[in-house]
Amino acid sequence: MTRISLKVTGAQGQGVNSVGEMCAKGLKRAGYCVFGYREYMSLIKGGHSSYQLDVSSDAIESSETEVDILVCFNHHGLERNALEVKKGGVIIHQTPQWKYTKEQQKELDAGGVRTIYLPSEDILKKLKAKPMLGNVLITSVVWSILGRSADDLKELVREQFGHKGEKVLEMNFRCIEEGFGFVGEANFKMQHAELPKPNPGWKNHLLITGSQAMGLGLIHAGCRMYCGYPMTPSSPLLSFIAEMQNETGMVIKQAEDEITAAQMMSGAMHMGTRAATGTSGGGFDLMTETLSLNAIIENPSVFVLAQRPGPATGLPTWTGQGDLLLAIGSAHGEFARCVMAVSDAQDSFDLMPEAFNIAEKYQTPVIVMTDKQIAEALYTQSPYDQKKAKMDRGLLVTDPKALKKLKGTDRYDPLAKDGISQRWLPGSDAATYCAQGDEHSSDGSVDETAKNAVAQMDKRMKKMKAMEREMPEPTLMKIENGKLKIENSDVALDLLVVSWGSNKGVILDALKEGKERQKGQKVGYLHYTYLWPMKTERLKKLMAKAKKTVLVECNHGGQLGQVIQLSGGPTIVEKILKYDGRPFFADELRQQLFN
Repeated sequence: MTRISLKVTGAQGQGVNSVGEMCAKGLKRAGYCVFGYREYMSLIKGGHSSYQLDVSSDAIESSETEVDILVCFNHHGLERNALEVKKGGVIIHQTPQWKYTKEQQKELDAGGVRTIYLPSEDILKKLKAKPMLGNVLITSVVWSILGRSADDLKELVREQFGHKGEKVLEMNFRCIEEGFGFVGEANFKMQHAELPKPNPGWKNHLLITGSQAMGLGLIHAGCRMYCGYPMTPSSPLLSFIAEMQNETGMVIKQAEDEITAAQMMSGAMHMGTRAATGTSGGGFDLMTETLSLNAIIENPSVFVLAQRPGPATGLPTWTGQGDLLLAIGSAHGEFARCVMAVSDAQDSFDLMPEAFNIAEKYQTPVIVMTDKQIAEALYTQSPYDQKKAKMDRGLLVTDPKALKKLKGTDRYDPLAKDGISQRWLPGSDAATYCAQGDEHSSDGSVDETAKNAVAQMDKRMKKMKAMEREMPEPTLMKIENGKLKIENSDVALDLLVVSWGSNKGVILDALKEGKERQKGQKVGYLHYTYLWPMKTERLKKLMAKAKKTVLVECNHGGQLGQVIQLSGGPTIVEKILKYDGRPFFADELRQQLFN
């Protein structure tokens, strides 16, 4: 696999993302798979941020630690990121009279890294252009170095700014011409890092973030109401759904806090509307009382938990997987719940209908986990299948004749198969029942007797066994001849990697790109999507045959490993754990797996 990496650095508010996103759009259309990764501090403006774009003609879903091209809007990028450039790479900056330290200069010279000063301010003054056009100028320099045409970039700019009129477009085009002229005058070519031959198959793919994919998945699932309160990294989902409100006709509510958002979602679900809520970290802590309430009244509910590192505010704009135990053990009391995790833009779409179906079938809370890496990463995604999802509303009674036959005691009947009783909506022409948070008898009336407490607890907990029977096994993936293959048999492996969530993309990239290190080894990746209730039988069989098993997670305690043990599964001794707020990078993980 050949990949080219571009990193744009600067302060928040300088337009760092716009350069990366425009390059991503143009390169995808040219026949490349792109993956975008953002880093930024928890500030509105200022701080140090970056946008990294990895480009390949093959499928990629991860970033590298080193880049071929580094663009620095200010001196901080030169100070912090200069030594991340690969041998023979290039650094483009706009800081006049910049000088590296002796140590930096020595290392850059040894690597043959070339530094180019772009006098953006002087060029813009010559053109009588506003400072904001500096982003187009920088983009044109990068575009030229990558060997792309000025006409293609002009077309992208026309799409983005054409509505502002011909005068604005003309000034943008002049900036593009100046940028291409500057590269020509510098006589600079990226001989060491030419883009690979394009693959036309990527041209018709989507360019989408994980949050946008999840938003489309919610719409596809028949979700009619979304309630939330802004909190990174769940905010992009709320923003995207809100932007789609006029097209979808959904009800979007930005509540005054996370407690209210969870209550609104619960009320809507109780009334028969498919609704969801989303939050992060401490916001989910506030929602857990409502989570517990939904368990006892057996109300379907869907919570999206977008992870970031804690405790407390922690690293609010960075990524992690430290909330798995929170999702499984949150809220008071013992009750049935389902916890699942998306892993990329495909999962983010596909699993939302599944989440609602499970919630309604088992009349229980479902927690869908994502994280900052997925929520804000930019994926090259094949068009979604909008026909395969099915809606399962479980034992929801809507037929008028069937409603007439219901008794109030049918609602929480302790003898119901698998603990799942019939459900009907308030206002239906049927018998009444009480839905409230005290322990109750079969019609919802308060009943604190020992016999009833045991009967109702047993009823609700039967759902866990039923869910466990029906949850899919974890998926085993192998790389054969550079191609991803789903392996249905429990084969013997030299290396078995076990993980979940956003680690999937980088693990598969590391396995694909690590062929020269594998030396004929048989390697596989076992991916967990459904985390609670958890199945461990296949893992036991695979581990019994594998020479080496490694757990990979972005948390300190190896939480997936703990949950596997809690579920009666084997202990995975060897772990690769990362918990600095950054995701795994492909070359970093490849080194750890095969050395």
